[in-house]
Amino acid sequence: MRTKLCFSAAALLLVGCASTPKINYFTLAMESSGKAQPTVNLQVERLRTTEALGRSQILISKSPTEIEYYASDHWAGSVAELVQQKLSVEFGPPVEGKRKLSISGIVFAFGQVDVAGGAEGRVKLHIEVRDPEKRRFEKPLLEKTYEVSRAASKSGSAAVVVALSQGVEQIAAEIAADASSL
Repeated sequence: MRTKLCFSAAALLLVGCASTPKINYFTLAMESSGKAQPTVNLQVERLRTTEALGRSQILISKSPTEIEYYASDHWAGSVAELVQQKLSVEFGPPVEGKRKLSISGIVFAFGQVDVAGGAEGRVKLHIEVRDPEKRRFEKPLLEKTYEVSRAASKSGSAAVVVALSQGVEQIAAEIAADASSL
């Protein structure tokens, strides 16, 4: 009887392991697009996310009031870290002699939006640009929300991730232009 019970438990365990879906991990394209051409040094400080973006799964906005997540498609790191790294790559390394500005903010949206024609990658960042020599509680030099939606080339999370990478590249170029005019 005991042998039968152990065998049954082992069989159930094997069946459970066999049905576990493969997890796919994604990151943003971490090479520079060359779109951002800041005339100042931009240091990306801390970015935060909303609670909905705190999960490792890629978010899907099915409607204005309903979200879900891809079951087996996850980010390789936190959304805040990935966006921070991508912005840093886009702004490039510091150049001696250029003015230094720091950037911080909140990632409000970062995921797939289901639309009539298919899927889009949507990025919404609220950014503050500050002079690092000034005190933190002083008014920022620039405070602005940037938002971009880019159509995914086909269905699926991989195409949405490409659209999100392109969205961050576009926002980086806009931030660089705005910061360069300060």
